Amino acid sequence: MNPPKKNWIQFLGGKNLIFSFVSILLGAACIWMLSTISFIFAPLMTIVSIIIKPIIFAMILYYIFNPIVNRLERFIPRIWGVSLVFIIVIGLLTLGGILIYPSIATQTAELIHQFPKIWDDVQDIVQKFIDSTPLADMFNQSKNSIDELWTKVESYAQVYLEKGAHGVGSLFSAVSTTLITLITGPIVAFFFIKDKKNLYSYSYKLIPPVFRKDFSTIISIIDQQIGDYLKGQVVASIILGIIDWPLFLLIGLPFSGVIALSAAILCIIPYFGPFIVFIPAIIIALQVSFVMVIKFLIVWFSVQLLHSHLILPRVMGDRLKMHPVTILFVLLVMAELLGLVGVIFGIPIYCVVKVLITYLFRLLKRRYNRFFGKEGCYEDVEFTKESYLK
Repeated sequence: MNPPKKNWIQFLGGKNLIFSFVSILLGAACIWMLSTISFIFAPLMTIVSIIIKPIIFAMILYYIFNPIVNRLERFIPRIWGVSLVFIIVIGLLTLGGILIYPSIATQTAELIHQFPKIWDDVQDIVQKFIDSTPLADMFNQSKNSIDELWTKVESYAQVYLEKGAHGVGSLFSAVSTTLITLITGPIVAFFFIKDKKNLYSYSYKLIPPVFRKDFSTIISIIDQQIGDYLKGQVVASIILGIIDWPLFLLIGLPFSGVIALSAAILCIIPYFGPFIVFIPAIIIALQVSFVMVIKFLIVWFSVQLLHSHLILPRVMGDRLKMHPVTILFVLLVMAELLGLVGVIFGIPIYCVVKVLITYLFRLLKRRYNRFFGKEGCYEDVEFTKESYLK
């Protein structure tokens, strides 16, 4: 049997150079044609934009509750396990709302009302401190420049708000979409969890037989990585809130409930989330006294160290295999592309894309080995869950 010819055209899969050029031109023509008739797909994009948010919310609930249901399935039918989990969660949310919501709502309203005064007081404190140092002149010049810049920002913001005042319909649409997501998301998650095996079996049959093994591997990796990330973030957020609130109360920090709840929610955004809460919290502490600032800094950084070096590694493990610099760049890029959704779900999206690209690259390496193996073969071409997560 003659070995396959070692040439670039055969490696690409074409019979000659013209085939490759024609394929590229046809691809470009398809892209151009689709861009010119994009209005045809507008209804489809509307449908997708409506259903994508409840599905995302449902998937989050799925990854949080599915492990619990799997354990309960050993003792009771799956449908009863799903129902029991949802009943308990609804009960806990109701109880938590009754016990916690009045305090949080009161603190939030009071903070919104008092924050302008708190900000002015902090500015006065900083001004008095700077005036007593040799940096007073430089600080005053910088402050004047900042005031001028802030005046321009306020004028632009006023114009923007005047334009946005006509968008009441958009505001109503956003509120209604959020309510629809909160209502339909749990319903979709219920059926996702209940019919998990049927959904996987149906999807598996749609895949060509030659790709089914790789499909199972890819789904298994994505399922484990996203599941570990979402479960870990939720558990870590709850633990962080439980630790922060009593400690803030212990040192006498005003609005401790709002700050602790905000820190717990925003910690799902790596690096940036805690910083967003830290700024208003330090302003509130500074308004009380410098002693309060010191106590707050000690508590804040102690809890953050505990959270990042003990809690997160234990509840999330090291399944993502992501360097901190990679996480930072992923968040910056996804924030630019998708806004807040990209910041929150940037890491799971990156995990999915990374798995798919790794799989395609290993297919390319196998193809290279087939045509150019005698010149030296690529290693590590098998795509398995164990090799990917090692």
